[in-house]
Parts: sequence; C-alpha cells; structure tokens
Amino acid sequence: MTTARTPEPGVLADAVRPAPGGGTRRPDAGALAGRTVLITGASRGLGRFFADVCAGAGARLVLTARSSRPLLDAADELRARDTEVLAVPADVTDPRAMSRAVERAVAAYGAVDVLVNNAGVPGPLGPLWETDPDQWWHTLDTNVRGTVRACQAVLPGMLSGRGGRIVNIVSEAGHHRWPHASAYSVSKAAVIKLTENLAAELRPHPVSVFAFHPGLLDLGITRSHLARHPTGDRWTDMVGDWLVDQRDSGRFAAPGDTARMLLRLASGEADRYSGRYLTPDTAIGDTHDGHAQGR
Repeated sequence: MTTARTPEPGVLADAVRPAPGGGTRRPDAGALAGRTVLITGASRGLGRFFADVCAGAGARLVLTARSSRPLLDAADELRARDTEVLAVPADVTDPRAMSRAVERAVAAYGAVDVLVNNAGVPGPLGPLWETDPDQWWHTLDTNVRGTVRACQAVLPGMLSGRGGRIVNIVSEAGHHRWPHASAYSVSKAAVIKLTENLAAELRPHPVSVFAFHPGLLDLGITRSHLARHPTGDRWTDMVGDWLVDQRDSGRFAAPGDTARMLLRLASGEADRYSGRYLTPDTAIGDTHDGHAQGR
C-alpha cells in the first residue's frame, strides 16, 4: 500500500490495492498434490475461491462453513471436478466445532497439512459510540476467537506429525486504521499480531503461519455490497462509494496473483516468511528484501 490513501470507509475482509500492473500468473497445478487443506468459511466468496485454487493445485479439501446447504453444494461442485472433499458444517463461534471438524478430517485423510483461516464477518459500521455493543463483540468473537480455535484444533496434529502451514486471512483494515469499522479493523489487527506471536512460538517446529491479505476481489462480500449500492444508509454507502472508486480506478486485485501467493504460502515456498503480513505483491523469493525474519 502506498502512502497516498483513498478515503477510509473502513470495512471488508479483502480490501487492498492489487499488485502494480494488475497482471495474473497461472498457479502451479501440482503445488498441493497429496496434501489436505482445511478452509473455514468455504461455502462462498473468498473461501469458495480459495477452495477452487487449492483443488486446482491437487489438494484434498476439508471445507467448513455455518450454512450447510451452500457448503454441501460447493463440495458437490468440486467433487464433479475429481477433487476429494470432506464438507463439515461448523461455526467457528462454537467452542467445539473446529475440534470436531479436525477430528473428522484426520479420520478421513490422516492429517491436516494446511489451514486457511478464512471465516469472518465484517461487523457493524459507524462511529464506535453508535454501534451495537453485542455486534461489535460478536465480530471479535468470530474473527479473533474463531481464528484461535481453528489454530488450536490443527496445531497438535501438525506438531506431532509432519508439520504444516496456517494461512490467516487478514486485511488492510488491520494493517492501518479503518475508522467507522472499528470492530473489523481491531479484529484483523489482532489476527496479524496473533500470527506474529504464534510464528515465534512455532520457530522450533516445522509449522509456518502467515497473515495473508488477499486483495480486493470482485466476489463475496465485495460483490454483494456493490450489487446493492446505494442503500440509503450513510455508513454502508460510504463503503459502497469507496468500493466503486477502487473498482473504477483499477485497484481490484488480479485473482491469479492472489491464487499464486496463496499456493506459495500453502506449499512451503514461503516458509521463511512465517509470521509476516503478506499481500499478492509481496516479493517472495527476493533474499534481499528485508522481510524474511519471521522464522
């Protein structure tokens, strides 16, 4: 992100500027062959996109989401493309849900090699003193506690087995301030710091963890927000105006770049960047870029 900033409406899990030039690169079709990837919030939007990317790279998939029907539909679509898929309805705000999902994954596939912590909510919009306290804290419960629960569920198996990788999906909103979406911004900032601390704790072990900001993509929350814009609500329309500006200015991310970076993180190519905040345009592989200090 450059220092010149657009107006800050302050929301959305995938808000970021794309890589310069907006080019795309085809991900390696065999990058995850033989590996099991668990993706939370996988029935639609970013999670569904990540599932497609990992399936295309040869992974076995364990998909979780709160809503059973969209999740099962997504699993059926992926199986039709010869992908091994286990669909487990699970709400990350349920204290036991992720442990049960991991138990089923291990029973089916032997281990979870990669966790993509994608489940999250955008939270309430508006000045802090005007937002509903329950909604504000629900955002933290889902985005932070849910991420922690998923990490705690997979880590024992990763540490006792062949290791693994955790990709925590974060946002520009957690890297900079995002006024009028404080719950979302604070939650993603917390996940970024969680990633840094967890990477330090895991340094003696073959497990890497990343805070990955995938870019602003035309799907999921972003697409639905644009589809209903304008709404007549001041704060919702502030976000909508900003999204329109980002789209019309060519600042949406190129899906191919997001896909390629996800696979580099999940496959082990970027393990020396464990603990870092990364975006699709981070210069992975440049040994002199000064960022590879997490492990």
